[in-house]
Amino acid sequence: MDADLLRGIAAACSVGGSLLLAWRVTGILKALGSVASIHESNIMELSKSHGDIVIGHGSTKWIKKAQKIWLLVIGFLLSIVGGVLQFVASFWGT
Repeated sequence: MDADLLRGIAAACSVGGSLLLAWRVTGILKALGSVASIHESNIMELSKSHGDIVIGHGSTKWIKKAQKIWLLVIGFLLSIVGGVLQFVASFWGT
């Protein structure tokens, strides 16, 4: 295995890890935004002297869906492996 192949694998791992992390963080932020929006609606309705209360039943399903820890772990591992391979490849050819 030569240094160029290691650099290619390292780059692929880094890109894959970064994409997974970006995808998961975006999903988590979207879920938290939805829950915060429902919470804000409930607070606004409760603070009025009249009006209907918005019931955000089942809002925890967005949080549970966003909490896919294994994708975050894979993303971090791919980024770490990419960095390690880059480090090894820099000394491989010397």
